Amino acid sequence: MEGIVVSESVRNMMAKRQMTGNDMANALDCTSQNVYQTLQRDNWNLRQLKKFADILDCDVVIELKDRRTKE
Repeated sequence: MEGIVVSESVRNMMAKRQMTGNDMANALDCTSQNVYQTLQRDNWNLRQLKKFADILDCDVVIELKDRRTKE
C-alpha cells in the first residue's frame, strides 16, 4: 500500500463495505459535505482517521521506515 494517500485508502474501504458518503456522515453525525471535504482535502489527523476506521471496522496502522536501511 506504499504511496497510497489516506483518502484513497478510506474511499477504497468505503467502497468495499458498500458505504456511501451519506452513510459515513450519518455514522459520524455530521453532514455529507463534511465527509466529502475531508476526503477531498486528504489532510487527516489521527483522531479523525480513527473515527472513520472504527466505522469501517478497520485498524489504523502507521509504519515508520528508515530511509537509509529501508527497514
